[in-house]
Amino acid sequence: MLKYKGYTIAFQEVPNEISLVINVSGCPHYCTNCHSQYLWDNDGAMPLYDNLPSLIEQYLDMITCVCFMGGDWDIDDLAACLKLIKKQYPNIKTCLYNGADVPLSSLSYLHLLDYVKIGSYQIDKGGLNNPKTNQRFYKIQENIVKDITYLFWKKHND
Repeated sequence: MLKYKGYTIAFQEVPNEISLVINVSGCPHYCTNCHSQYLWDNDGAMPLYDNLPSLIEQYLDMITCVCFMGGDWDIDDLAACLKLIKKQYPNIKTCLYNGADVPLSSLSYLHLLDYVKIGSYQIDKGGLNNPKTNQRFYKIQENIVKDITYLFWKKHND
């Protein structure tokens, strides 16, 4: 069962979206220099699926997307959460920050997402805001997957 340790409303996690960003706990990836090590365990975490509707309802008039920071290690529960959003809130987009180094074709839940970030954090390559990153951010629309990682990069001539 997926659990979470907080949430926030953010503009920077998903380009052109106002996102309810949910910090999913129990992350098994243990990336070196992880900025969210508190998410490695479930201490003090709340059940995600049971609380998801109330979280969305609280911000429904404000958000355009629900972004899960993790959760890729419990595919069944993740898919249940994504299906709940698609069914009850069809105008809300979905996003997953997946910390694994996996091909998109291996994501059985890809059809339930509007956005997905894949790739572990590697300090020598940086995060999404670094053009040298190994991480990729994709937009999925009508079964077309487009790499939009470049939207996180600052223009060097500004």
